[in-house]
Parts: sequence; C-alpha cells; structure tokens
Amino acid sequence: MKSPNNTQGLILSRINYGESDRILTVLTKDFGKISLIAKGTRKEKSRLSGGIELFSLSEISFIEGKRGMGTLVGARLVKQYSTFFNDLAKIEFGYSCLKLINKYTTEDTDPEYFYIIRQLYEALDDEKLTLSAITVWWVLQLSNITGHAINVISTTDGSEFSNNDSYSFETEKAGFTSTPSGPLIADHIKYLRLALIKGPHMLAHVKSGSEIADKLAPFLLSFVEYQF
Repeated sequence: MKSPNNTQGLILSRINYGESDRILTVLTKDFGKISLIAKGTRKEKSRLSGGIELFSLSEISFIEGKRGMGTLVGARLVKQYSTFFNDLAKIEFGYSCLKLINKYTTEDTDPEYFYIIRQLYEALDDEKLTLSAITVWWVLQLSNITGHAINVISTTDGSEFSNNDSYSFETEKAGFTSTPSGPLIADHIKYLRLALIKGPHMLAHVKSGSEIADKLAPFLLSFVEYQF
C-alpha cells in the first residue's frame, strides 16, 4: 500500500457519489489541485466528514490513485470560517469565487491560489470588511496572479495619475483613462493600490473606504465577467 501524502487543503467542490461517498476537488498547499474520493463521508458517524466542509481549512491525508483520482484517508478540521454564514450576499460571493477558481485552475496550479482563497475566507469572516471592499481586493489579487493585472500605476496612455483629474475604467484595456467628469478620482486609485499590496484587513481602516469600495466594485466585477 502506498504511503499517504499529508498537506493542508481547501475544498473547492463536493459531489455526492454512490450511496455514501463524495468526490472532492481540493486546492492543496503542496500538491496543487487534486480530486479525491471520500468514502463513507455521508454516513452519520463518518470520521472524515467534519474535515471536508466548504469554507474551511483542513489537514488532509490522501493516497494517490490511478487516472488522477486519489483516496482521502484522513481529514482534520483546522479552522471553519463561519462568521459570515448569516450574510447571504457574502455566502453567494464566496461560492462564486470557489467556482471561478475551480474552473480556472489545473492540477499543477500555483500555490498562490491556495493562499488567495485562504485570505478570501479570512476576509469574508471579518465583520469590519464590507462585501464591496472584499470584492475590490479579490479582483485585484485574482487578476494579478492570472496574468490579467489591472494597471494602477499609470493611465492607459502611460500618464501619471493626478489629484486634479477624473477617470473612467476601460474594461478591455484593464486600466484607467483620464476623462472629463469621469466617475473615479485619485482617491479610488490610491485605494486600489493599497488593496493590491496589502492584505484585505487594511481596507477596513481607510477613511471613507466603504464609499470608495462601493464605487469601484461594479467596475471590477464587470472586468471579471469580461476576462473570465
């Protein structure tokens, strides 16, 4: 019998299989994205079921199998992110992020995806962060690691941003264009820069951050729909 592999995992999806099993798609810290069969986890007394919840971080052990399907042999819950479970909008956003990552990533995906999902869970669980702020942070990080980075350094024509100008977001160019009476100003660009280089929790301390994020979020969501 093969020795099990041990790592940390984040469950991207669970599909019922047979009478009591589940097929899991797991984003791991050390082995990329893997598919596992979790036998008997739908039974009431399963010792594995508590460690394969969505929106959680778990220590898992698995044995590699043929044709890319391994077998889960151990699962221990490390942390359940559940503070936001009373917020339907955050739950729906979280599910949409998991679906997108599952669709976009492959088996040999970069470990950065593991860390960005873990940070997403921590952000969703932070009651001080609005959904708009989380959305802004998420889209910037996602676009950066997928090679679709949004340019917050200069405008689409290469000019520096100015405190006296207003801007429009150009979805196709992944950047900002100086536009008379544009909906965005320098404060929005500064917020984006902070969201790009700092963790999401820093955004909760930005003065008027909620209003800034509310203004930016629709533009960034349209960018995700366009790119992904």
